Amino acid sequence: MKNKTILRLCAAALLSAAPSARVSAEPFTPKAYIKTVFDASLSLRKAEESFKQAENSYKAAVLDAALPSFSFSMSDSFYDDQDRSLRLKQAEVSSSLSASWNLYDSASSPVRRIKIARLDYESARLSLLIARQNEAVKALNRFYALYSAQRRIGTAQINLASRERQYKDTNEQFESGTRSRIEVTQSEGDKLQSELALAQAETAERKALMAFNELINAEPEVQQAVEVSTLPADIKLPLPKEDAAKALENNFSLRGQKLSLEKTRLSSRSGILANYPRLKLDAAWRKTALGILGTQGGSGNGNPAYGLGASLSFPFGFLGVQNSLETSVLEAELRSAELEIANSARALKTSVLSAQKDIELQVKSRQLLEFQVKAQKDTMDNLLTEYSLGGASFLQLDSSQTKLLDSSNSQITAVTDLDLALADYKALLGEKIWE
Repeated sequence: MKNKTILRLCAAALLSAAPSARVSAEPFTPKAYIKTVFDASLSLRKAEESFKQAENSYKAAVLDAALPSFSFSMSDSFYDDQDRSLRLKQAEVSSSLSASWNLYDSASSPVRRIKIARLDYESARLSLLIARQNEAVKALNRFYALYSAQRRIGTAQINLASRERQYKDTNEQFESGTRSRIEVTQSEGDKLQSELALAQAETAERKALMAFNELINAEPEVQQAVEVSTLPADIKLPLPKEDAAKALENNFSLRGQKLSLEKTRLSSRSGILANYPRLKLDAAWRKTALGILGTQGGSGNGNPAYGLGASLSFPFGFLGVQNSLETSVLEAELRSAELEIANSARALKTSVLSAQKDIELQVKSRQLLEFQVKAQKDTMDNLLTEYSLGGASFLQLDSSQTKLLDSSNSQITAVTDLDLALADYKALLGEKIWE
């Protein structure tokens, strides 16, 4: 009866093994931890500042391309050969205000400049999303590293308790003459090995805890509690083949390459057109003698002056050879960018389909390990009872204990690997894993 009570306690601990002492009032879930990491992340703040700069640059580029540019100037002559004395006379100060506006440029039109500025802005926004995704992936890895380490301490404690009980029973049976000295020595060795395994698990947990706290800017030794759902993930197998097309459309990295390709296409076209006759249409306005701050002012013929002008230029280099070579270089750069994105798309499709197979295998592995742990616990229950009565052999009990420990640790790894694989899969599909 006493052995059965011990086994029930061990079985309960195996289902939710974790160190007992915890400071946090509320345990961290994966999403709660990611949110806390985001709040504390310095690299994410830097990415957000870069995005704000890109946003302001985009607005400035739009205004610069779509609206006239103005300039104001004031000048005075302190000394000249007509009047060689140093002077500062208000009446001699001249002032002007001018405005210019490019209405059309066949090589670099305002519309094209706005498009390039928009692509830069979209790239910066996507870079911020990628930074968040990377930070979330890093947070999940730290979270599950701590979760696994805490669970492994629990299994190590259970294994040690079982080995200590076995060592005690072996000694008692040796005293009564039913066990040999060799079995006592072997049992003691197993107990010492279990003590070492527990110490190793505790060291691993301390390291995982420090890494966990680092991302949330907490003191390294502050104890944390983490929890994940004990229910198996609701995954409908097989995963849909259509997810590959979804990834090609939404994957963050591939979207960034597409934006870069579009920008290269616009820049290449501008460079090619610049090697052909270039037509520009500009509007200008200028007014002098503004009469501000007591300076001379007034209007007359040609003041203010305004006009609309067109120009046509053709920079043909040496007999057009340079133009042809520059055009070839730009076209080659564009083709190279198109081939690179095609290669990335092909690799992404393979990654999605491979990830699907890995997830399907991990789901089956998790189900099998749940069965194995339950079966090993039942076997241990029977063997411990038999061993305490002098029935089961030492080798049978030792083998069963080892199998239970290995299965329990494998089950912990299976839970962690599956959750991380699902997060990586969502990232491939371009989904925000922090939501």
